[in-house]
Amino acid sequence: MRIGVNCFLLQASIGGLKQYFQTLFRELLASDSENEYVFFYFEHNVTELEAMGNDRWRENAIRLDDQLEVQKHLDKIDLYFCPFGALWPIPLPLPTVVTIVDVQEKYYPEFFSSMDHWNRDYYYYGSSHQADAVITISEFSKQSIVRFHRVSPKKIHVVYLSVDPRYIQAAGIERPLGQQLPEKFVFYPSNHWKHKNHECLLNALQIIKRERQIDIPVIFTGFGQQNGYPLQDKIQEMGICATTLEFVSVEQMIYLYRRAKLLCFPSLFEGFGIPLVEAMCTGCPIVCANTSSVPEVVGDAAALFDPRDPRDCAAKILAVWTDSSLQKELTAKGYQQAQKFTSSKLAQGHLAVFRVAHNDFSFIRYLKNKLLFNPMHNARLKQRMPQSSS
Repeated sequence: MRIGVNCFLLQASIGGLKQYFQTLFRELLASDSENEYVFFYFEHNVTELEAMGNDRWRENAIRLDDQLEVQKHLDKIDLYFCPFGALWPIPLPLPTVVTIVDVQEKYYPEFFSSMDHWNRDYYYYGSSHQADAVITISEFSKQSIVRFHRVSPKKIHVVYLSVDPRYIQAAGIERPLGQQLPEKFVFYPSNHWKHKNHECLLNALQIIKRERQIDIPVIFTGFGQQNGYPLQDKIQEMGICATTLEFVSVEQMIYLYRRAKLLCFPSLFEGFGIPLVEAMCTGCPIVCANTSSVPEVVGDAAALFDPRDPRDCAAKILAVWTDSSLQKELTAKGYQQAQKFTSSKLAQGHLAVFRVAHNDFSFIRYLKNKLLFNPMHNARLKQRMPQSSS
């Protein structure tokens, strides 16, 4: 099978989705000799495609200037895959698969602008209805898509994410950062999105410092975001002992995980939560939120807390910070739980969905999308387009 891949949104700043793409195709290009991959790429994708470390991506690659140009090359592929939430162009007269990781806007609408809502409705809803198969990353996300998009659960396929395989080789490839770090610290790797809930962790550390006279250092990694959480300002305002880092290599991330006393993951919402698996692979105990997909991912390998209650977060941090036997217990359970999330399982899960979509393709369904659903969907969204964007 010749599988076309839309790379348009691939870039360094997309965080977990970039890692998902690279881990998936690093594995497929190395292990899948039965299928060919046609990467529809753009100039801004090249650096991240090269980072996969396998020149096989270039064999059939086609450079485009506009996504609509994909339609000129349909004779070169048997199936079209869009891994970044939007099937585009749409619809196409061949089997199509899209990955939709979550529908966070339905749970936390306040974190999104009116234009964000419009775009997600247009692309996510339109894609979930018109794709032949939808891949998502947790049972939680599957049930959310079924509920809010009103599509059949038979169409939605759960394929768990995997860490970059280098995390499994942790001890052999870690690399120190070129700066002084605290001897003991809490670690939280996350871009500064509002739903990542940095405030809960800062408040919890403030409570511990004020009431227990324990000043626990914290290290943050990740990039600031437009209209995101003002992390640096809040750290200074609360007087927290914190180190903030932006870009950190995988080898340096492993170094941080292996030296952290614990990972604190207070996120309000996750379609999956890849840092949880990174921590489990590297032997870092986890204290994390009890919401969305997080309990599904960590199983019994973490101490859970209510992410809207900083005191609960503080109590769980203290319990793990001060109890070496609990740290060892969570670490051992983490190693076991992490075995569910391998790059091989990620790749095989995608190949299974590609086969289903290819075998189930219906030209009549494509015509219905082209002549009925898509025009109605476009007309509905045109009426709802935010005034500021017109």
